Amino acid sequence: MNQNYDRDKVWEFPADICFKVMAVNREGVDLEVLEVVNRHAPTNQIPSSKPSRNGNYVSLSFNIRVTNKEQVDALYKDVFTVDGVKMTL
Repeated sequence: MNQNYDRDKVWEFPADICFKVMAVNREGVDLEVLEVVNRHAPTNQIPSSKPSRNGNYVSLSFNIRVTNKEQVDALYKDVFTVDGVKMTL
Protein backbone atom coordinates (compact mmCIF):
# COMPACT_ATOMS: atom_id res chain seq x y z
CA MET A 1 0.00 0.00 0.00
CA ASN A 2 1.45 3.32 -1.09
CA GLN A 3 0.73 6.13 1.35
CA ASN A 4 1.95 9.20 -0.47
CA TYR A 5 0.43 12.32 0.98
CA ASP A 6 1.18 15.99 1.25
CA ARG A 7 1.56 16.66 4.96
CA ASP A 8 0.89 20.34 4.35
CA LYS A 9 -2.64 19.34 3.38
CA VAL A 10 -2.99 16.83 6.23
CA TRP A 11 -1.63 18.90 9.10
CA GLU A 12 -3.28 22.07 10.28
CA PHE A 13 -1.04 24.40 12.24
CA PRO A 14 -0.81 25.13 15.05
CA ALA A 15 -1.10 21.50 16.15
CA ASP A 16 -0.70 19.58 19.38
CA ILE A 17 1.31 16.42 18.74
CA CYS A 18 2.83 13.57 20.69
CA PHE A 19 6.51 13.52 19.74
CA LYS A 20 8.11 10.16 20.51
CA VAL A 21 11.78 9.24 20.65
CA MET A 22 13.38 5.81 20.99
CA ALA A 23 16.87 5.93 22.47
CA VAL A 24 19.48 3.82 24.18
CA ASN A 25 18.51 3.66 27.85
CA ARG A 26 21.30 5.54 29.55
CA GLU A 27 21.43 7.99 32.39
CA GLY A 28 20.50 11.51 31.31
CA VAL A 29 19.22 10.72 27.82
CA ASP A 30 15.75 11.96 28.78
CA LEU A 31 17.12 15.34 29.88
CA GLU A 32 19.26 15.68 26.74
CA VAL A 33 16.26 14.99 24.51
CA LEU A 34 14.14 17.37 26.60
CA GLU A 35 16.73 20.10 26.04
CA VAL A 36 16.44 19.64 22.26
CA VAL A 37 12.64 19.60 22.39
CA ASN A 38 12.61 22.79 24.46
CA ARG A 39 14.74 24.57 21.84
CA HIS A 40 12.06 23.94 19.23
CA ALA A 41 8.81 23.66 21.19
CA PRO A 42 9.18 24.83 24.79
CA THR A 43 7.32 22.65 27.26
CA ASN A 44 7.16 22.51 31.04
CA GLN A 45 6.53 18.80 31.16
CA ILE A 46 8.94 15.99 31.91
CA PRO A 47 8.61 13.34 29.21
CA SER A 48 6.84 10.12 29.99
CA SER A 49 9.22 7.21 29.58
CA LYS A 50 8.87 3.50 29.10
CA PRO A 51 11.82 1.10 29.05
CA SER A 52 11.99 -1.73 26.54
CA ARG A 53 11.40 -5.29 27.68
CA ASN A 54 15.11 -5.89 28.35
CA GLY A 55 15.77 -2.33 29.50
CA ASN A 56 18.26 -1.57 26.72
CA TYR A 57 16.12 1.18 25.17
CA VAL A 58 13.66 3.77 26.36
CA SER A 59 10.68 5.40 24.68
CA LEU A 60 10.22 9.07 25.54
CA SER A 61 6.93 10.86 24.79
CA PHE A 62 6.39 14.62 24.72
CA ASN A 63 3.09 16.41 24.16
CA ILE A 64 4.03 19.59 22.35
CA ARG A 65 2.52 22.35 20.22
CA VAL A 66 4.02 23.00 16.81
CA THR A 67 3.25 26.01 14.66
CA ASN A 68 4.67 25.17 11.22
CA LYS A 69 6.36 22.43 9.19
CA GLU A 70 9.80 24.05 9.41
CA GLN A 71 9.63 23.79 13.20
CA VAL A 72 8.69 20.10 12.96
CA ASP A 73 11.48 19.37 10.46
CA ALA A 74 14.08 21.12 12.60
CA LEU A 75 12.97 19.24 15.72
CA TYR A 76 13.13 15.84 14.04
CA LYS A 77 16.57 16.63 12.59
CA ASP A 78 18.03 18.12 15.78
CA VAL A 79 16.94 15.30 18.10
CA PHE A 80 19.25 12.91 16.25
CA THR A 81 22.23 14.92 17.53
CA VAL A 82 21.58 13.35 20.96
CA ASP A 83 23.85 10.34 21.46
CA GLY A 84 21.83 7.12 21.44
CA VAL A 85 18.68 8.36 19.69
CA LYS A 86 17.62 5.60 17.30
CA MET A 87 14.16 6.53 16.04
CA THR A 88 11.44 9.15 16.19
CA LEU A 89 7.70 8.99 15.65
